[in-house]
Amino acid sequence: MIRPIALAAAAALAAGAAFISAVPASSAPRVERVRAADLGPGGPWFRLQDRPGNGDRTPGIQEVSPFADPVRFNGSLHLAVTGDQQSQAAHPFTARVPLATIAASELSYDSFVTTGSVTGTAANLQLPMICAGGFTTLSLQPQLATDSQGRQGVVRGVWQHFVNGPASLWRTSRPAGTIPAQADRTLAEYIAACAGAGDGVDGVIANAGRLGQPNAGLTLDTYADNLTVHGTTYDFLVDGRTTARITLGNSTPGRPCHAASGQIVFTDPADGPAYRSVGIRLILARTRGIDPGDVTVTVGGTPLVLTPGPGDILVGTYAPSPAVDLDPGGTFGVPVSVTFNNGPYTADDAEPAGTAGGPGGQGRRGGTLTLTAHLLALGYEPLQFTGVAAVTTLRG
Repeated sequence: MIRPIALAAAAALAAGAAFISAVPASSAPRVERVRAADLGPGGPWFRLQDRPGNGDRTPGIQEVSPFADPVRFNGSLHLAVTGDQQSQAAHPFTARVPLATIAASELSYDSFVTTGSVTGTAANLQLPMICAGGFTTLSLQPQLATDSQGRQGVVRGVWQHFVNGPASLWRTSRPAGTIPAQADRTLAEYIAACAGAGDGVDGVIANAGRLGQPNAGLTLDTYADNLTVHGTTYDFLVDGRTTARITLGNSTPGRPCHAASGQIVFTDPADGPAYRSVGIRLILARTRGIDPGDVTVTVGGTPLVLTPGPGDILVGTYAPSPAVDLDPGGTFGVPVSVTFNNGPYTADDAEPAGTAGGPGGQGRRGGTLTLTAHLLALGYEPLQFTGVAAVTTLRG
């Protein structure tokens, strides 16, 4: 038999999931994880210096980084160049794929630029391919695009999501049929020019710096992740996973519970992600329902504003000021207290005497209280759910 505590916890987590945007499973690309061990000689992804033919090029930084991406918050790909350096991570397909087939499914990626000497530069999503019998590389041009948040071009210091659309421009490194080198065209134009026997795409590249050309003093420090090509999303991630814990107990042991207090703690292992501007979303659920006037919640010494959420829950958000980051090897913890405003709390499913619905009702409700804490961090926008959560239940 499933106990009411388990049901309440599941309900709280399910309700919390309503705050997360999701792609329907039927249309979502499959996710392929790329860890540090997968990037290098012999791995499914290789760096500039892992190919003997690139001996005349100076590699920059190409590594799996703890810097949290804005989707799964589990790390990202770090690419950086200075001067004449070039930086890339490349993944070859097992067989050449027609460009029309590549263009028929989602083509997208996430980009974050920390610093750069040239305005508008960012890491590029690239398609190495054969066109009209010759090799070229098509690079999505984010500086000429509008991101999914409606911003034009590359904006430093924020995660941006770029998706190929009918008007998106791609630059060819070499002539592509009748299209000259360094031209910016739509994929539809390249498809028309690259329809010969044997033409097609050989893989996917995340690149910082101009492939095959001197960078003329370009400096660029950038991150990329969630490269989506040909039905697969490539998720770069670190090995460690952040854990969460809520310790909450009766503030007056041995007596009816008028209030409970404790701690919410998120622990990031040494090989875990690096989160920016963290916060907490609290979700309160009770088997007999809950209203904002039923409880007072204090987090980090600050009373929390609680509002009704989907599925008969209460939701409140806490963000420390000034902003706090959570780095690998660190912890983020805050004190939390819950005060029941209508008398001592009971977790009994039956209405006891002296409560609303019982003899001499005093306005109390019954039912198990479930408290869920979501770790939030800065992603596409402030205070996104990172996927890290803790749940506890409270009995009277």
